[in-house]
Amino acid sequence: MSSSNKTNSEESVYNKLKNAIKKRYIKQGSQLVEVTLAQQLGVSRTPVRSAIKRLEAEGLVNSVPNRGAFVITPTFKEIEETFQVRNELEQMACRLTAARITTEEVGILEEILKQETTIFNKEDIEDYYLINDQLHLTIAKFSGNEVLHSYVKELLDRTRIFLILFDPFFKLEYCTSAVAHKEIVDALASHDADRAVAAINKHIQSSVDSLEETDLLPDDYLTL
Repeated sequence: MSSSNKTNSEESVYNKLKNAIKKRYIKQGSQLVEVTLAQQLGVSRTPVRSAIKRLEAEGLVNSVPNRGAFVITPTFKEIEETFQVRNELEQMACRLTAARITTEEVGILEEILKQETTIFNKEDIEDYYLINDQLHLTIAKFSGNEVLHSYVKELLDRTRIFLILFDPFFKLEYCTSAVAHKEIVDALASHDADRAVAAINKHIQSSVDSLEETDLLPDDYLTL
């Protein structure tokens, strides 16, 4: 197999496995058995192993020594506590950023808002998650506190995984993030820390509330 075909095969397997996890065809806690998946997908074990490693690096899969790789099974308590810590840290980031943000930095945030609108209109969920995180991470960066920025990044990575696992039928047309983001950026541009904190608190809490409403999602019978 040429290197190009090998790369395409690995990418295809990765995308299929990730989509199957997101759509709950592969349930949380399920073991990802290389031999079985390779047979189902009609490939060798090599691209399956590579895909599992990528999913593990993203936090969707957890490898247990002498047992194998499993789709993660976070409890709602863990999810809620993670969002709670993220909320507190992002409120801190908003306070610090509101006090020191420059006109140039406001322009950068406003450019991200424009990109968000473009992606929203394209209904590209994967890119929308990324641009959403970019705005939050940029605000933390502008706080001037590198430790805070690092922790916010880690928490954004974790909460994005939770959204992928628990909100697989997310519809952009019902998403209010763009409006919430504009409220946050407008408050920061006005150096209004209290308004920015209130906006970020409302925004992050709405994410937790949306996850609470996904308990009765329909079963998905899509095949790999």
